[in-house]
Amino acid sequence: MSRRLVPVDRRILEQNIKARYHAGDIGTQDALHLFDELLQCAGSSSIRAINYLVTTVGRDCPALGVSLFNRVASANVAPNSITYTILVDCCCRAGRLDLGFAAMGHIIKMGFAADAIVTFSHLLNAICAEKKTSYAMDIVLRIMPMFNCVPNIFSYSILFKGLCNEKRSQEALELIQVMVEHGGSCQPNVVSYSTVIDGLLKEGLVGKAYSLFCEMLQRGISPNAVTCSSIISGMCKAQSMDKSEEVLQQMLDRRILPDVTTYNSLIHGYYSSGRCKEVDRIFQEMSRNGVQPNIVTYNIQMDYLCKSGRCAEARKIFDSMIGLGQKPDVTTYSILLHGSAMEKSFHEMHCLIDLMVGNGISPDHHVYNILISAYAKEETVGEVMHIFTKMRQQGLNPNVANYGAAVNLLSKIGRMDDAMSQFNQMITEGLAPDIIVFTPLISGFCSCGKWEKVDELFSEMLDRGICPNTVFFNTIMDRLCKNERVMEAQDLFDLMVHMGVKPDVCTYSTLIGGYLFVGKMDEVSKLLDNMVSIGMEPDVITYNILIDGYSKNGRIDDALVVSREMLAGNVKPCVITLNIMIGALLKGGRKEEAKDLFDGIWAKGLVPTVVTYSLMIQKLIEEGSLQESDDLFLSMEKNGCAADSHMLNAIVRSLLRKGEVPRAGTYLSKIDERRFTLEASTASLLAAVASGGKGQEYKELLPEKYHYFLEQGTD
Repeated sequence: MSRRLVPVDRRILEQNIKARYHAGDIGTQDALHLFDELLQCAGSSSIRAINYLVTTVGRDCPALGVSLFNRVASANVAPNSITYTILVDCCCRAGRLDLGFAAMGHIIKMGFAADAIVTFSHLLNAICAEKKTSYAMDIVLRIMPMFNCVPNIFSYSILFKGLCNEKRSQEALELIQVMVEHGGSCQPNVVSYSTVIDGLLKEGLVGKAYSLFCEMLQRGISPNAVTCSSIISGMCKAQSMDKSEEVLQQMLDRRILPDVTTYNSLIHGYYSSGRCKEVDRIFQEMSRNGVQPNIVTYNIQMDYLCKSGRCAEARKIFDSMIGLGQKPDVTTYSILLHGSAMEKSFHEMHCLIDLMVGNGISPDHHVYNILISAYAKEETVGEVMHIFTKMRQQGLNPNVANYGAAVNLLSKIGRMDDAMSQFNQMITEGLAPDIIVFTPLISGFCSCGKWEKVDELFSEMLDRGICPNTVFFNTIMDRLCKNERVMEAQDLFDLMVHMGVKPDVCTYSTLIGGYLFVGKMDEVSKLLDNMVSIGMEPDVITYNILIDGYSKNGRIDDALVVSREMLAGNVKPCVITLNIMIGALLKGGRKEEAKDLFDGIWAKGLVPTVVTYSLMIQKLIEEGSLQESDDLFLSMEKNGCAADSHMLNAIVRSLLRKGEVPRAGTYLSKIDERRFTLEASTASLLAAVASGGKGQEYKELLPEKYHYFLEQGTD
């Protein structure tokens, strides 16, 4: 009687485990208790129930799953191929790929390899996760066939995903071609194509992605919504809108309805490529197909408007969106804040933050950093510090980015003690400064000549394991060169190369500018030869520095030679290049050549700036060609180039030096009309002009606002 009770009890226990497993009614703790109970009476038939329990435990705790297998192996129960498959999966997910291979070895020894396709899949997934896809390919293409385990489409799909994750989508594309050409039973399916298309798009290989999409269609494999949305998104990011529309048409022809994500890609693509009228058509098409815009749609639209300086229109969309029941998110508010920051609408920014809080959305570090950066651009330190206080009051301590913006501002305006105070406060609060914090701080100490502090901070940065990048080296080298410490900049350049940080064109241009500044022309030639020898061509900035450097050293002809080399080397000059040349020619008394260069600006597809006009107008005034200078000023404004405060002040000074007080009065009126500030040098010259005893006479010729300066000059 007792010999029959044990098998019956075990059979009931095994059936109970099976039923509960399939019903999803076993948790990890239950499985452990049942495992202990079953192992006490387990027989050869118990392995199925044991597999259920090990699988359940292994899902939550793979290492514990491996431990249970070891207990099974020591009991009187023989593991089967499924048990080993579960073991391999647990080993891989526990990060013990070595144990997974060992378990696979047991499977091969026991003759289970031919049916171990799932087991191999677990190994392949783990290998690819460790970025060792080449090894995974060897397993699929060589080892699996060796043991008569024929790879299936899932095996290849793992390879496709692994290759694309390693940015080796070209190899994935070649693997698809091999599968097709081989013509076996395992052919790429829609998932295979979708994976590789997505990988190609992420690597910017838009043409190859589109060709593969067309090949998939030619082979009669219908794309799904994921495939089409993926390729449309990639095409739109590359601004290849015509091909995006072709894919959209393929979707519609196959009755695959685009969703809001697909339309969002198209809207973003048309905005990015400047084809804004097409956006209206997309919105109409969305409406016809019953697809409602979501928060992402509105964010894309508002982002474009804000970046185009049309914040008022963006705000109208924001209000209408709320009216339609769409709840704005942090991104929405950030977009509007960026727009308001561009327009310097600080009151509007604070209102938006208050609105966020009122709608139950807490401003995060990024939101506050928009506000901090906006005030930093205006160099209003008090407001930046007030924001820090406000953040803390709301339980949000400033992060590295917030402190970085403050340190950058304080360093920029030369308040290095305050910058260091913020730096130290940051460390006190447990934050680790990064390269973005160290760069402006060290640069600031360079600017004020505190070289010991520069060395101290540079050493601290290296001690913290922060490796200087190209931007760091370029910034510090620029400061050194501007302080005539060119040899130290050269030492920094040599250190940069020694540390394996690759110099760019900006690095060379900075050092070239430094040597030009101190008149070391031989070193300039060496650097240019070095650039060319490593295949790095000078860009427009390099040429501008060379032209400006030669000009300031009185070598105008050499500057002209460089400008001709620039054009011969297919480097298109910018208006700054021409401004430098015009200024140099005028300074060298070569007015006709400067005028020819000025007249040829439009032919080069460029538009003169305020600086260009200012150079020419001041030269005309200096020569006494006053009517010509007035005509050029009127022509400038007619062409849409408005005079700024600096230009108007410079014109007034030039006229006053020539004794042309009435004309100076005309330009002083323009300064008033535009609410510009009278510069100190202009005010001083105005008072000096009246010192000859003609103050009362000049009063009638100048706006009343400036009579005070004339009176000062007659005291």
